[in-house]
Amino acid sequence: MSDATIPATPGDEQDRLEAIRRYDILDTPPDGAFDRISQLAARICDVPIATITIVDEDRIWFKSTHGIEVDEIGRDPGLCASAVMQLDTWIVNDAAVDPRTLDNPLVRGELGLRFYAGVPLTTADGHGLGTLNVIDVEPRELSGDQLASLEDLAALVMDELELRIAARATVELEAAREAARFRDAIVAGVSHEMRTPLAILQGLASLDDGETQMDPVETEQVRALQRRQIRHLDWLVRQFLDYASLEDDRPPSVELAPTDLTEVVNEACDVFAGDCNIEVAVDDGLPMALADHERTRQIVFELLNNAIRFGAGADVDVTVRAGERGTVQVAVTDHGHGIAPDVLERIWDKSFRGRDSTGTGLGLYVTKVFAEAQNGRLEVESQAGEGSTFTLTLPRAAT
Repeated sequence: MSDATIPATPGDEQDRLEAIRRYDILDTPPDGAFDRISQLAARICDVPIATITIVDEDRIWFKSTHGIEVDEIGRDPGLCASAVMQLDTWIVNDAAVDPRTLDNPLVRGELGLRFYAGVPLTTADGHGLGTLNVIDVEPRELSGDQLASLEDLAALVMDELELRIAARATVELEAAREAARFRDAIVAGVSHEMRTPLAILQGLASLDDGETQMDPVETEQVRALQRRQIRHLDWLVRQFLDYASLEDDRPPSVELAPTDLTEVVNEACDVFAGDCNIEVAVDDGLPMALADHERTRQIVFELLNNAIRFGAGADVDVTVRAGERGTVQVAVTDHGHGIAPDVLERIWDKSFRGRDSTGTGLGLYVTKVFAEAQNGRLEVESQAGEGSTFTLTLPRAAT
């Protein structure tokens, strides 16, 4: 049978190509496991060249080579492409006289190939991915033991590929399980956080049922507390929805506009009125920031929330100031226990949860994403026993 009579592609070519994609092997870096197999093949068959190839749609890609330096060749030369379409090992003992290979450029060209044996790398469902090849520039024949060993080595290549699919599936399964555990923790955290404002609102509703007599000052205090708790609930829901959008790889939406950071800080501080003494200092003549008002308020709210939670009951200081190189900054400082150096490296991770197991566990991860989405940044400085300072830096708005 001449090489020209072998079909250019098998009948199930599309399924075969999909099988190759399943193994995710193409264009991967050199690998010692496959290199050892090609070296063994050359040694057992006493040939100078051995390769492990994958026959792609329009090329032959070399996963491993021994005795030859090549990354890929076009599919047209046909030896590996022809071998991959056979059920059995494809052997050419002397290419110079074999009618299947007389016109092959690898035979007629500089390489001067004379001997070729290719064992198809066949999947469990019958698709040929490529070949394990042994090649020589002298005619030769393989013994029965050599041929059997070559076929065993081809089976080892497939075993290695299958093991890698299984390992990848295990990693993906564990990642899915970890994501599910994390989502459960988030739901639990949000539920816990919602209990306090909901309980307060429920209590305030009973005060506001008309049966409790309150003077105008008390009434306004109740109304203010209701507004703060409603804003707190609104923030929790927004944070959860923001996390869900980030998990779906949707970029955070921001609308940048000149923003008064003093106003933003005052709105965030108002939610915590009565929970802690918050001292706010604002630079005179503070420039506007180019920011998203709502996203920035969420960031400041989270920084205040953490400062109060980890501040050991001490005051929280907030400084709003002009920064260097055309920036505006909000710095939130607590006077708590500080953050240990090994923990400091992980606080921005979405799965990080501090020593206080309450809260959503989302805050710093989400706020850092929002800061960067506004062309800003979040940084932290902390000393053990002295507290921490989180600084949000945003660009100034054009004047």
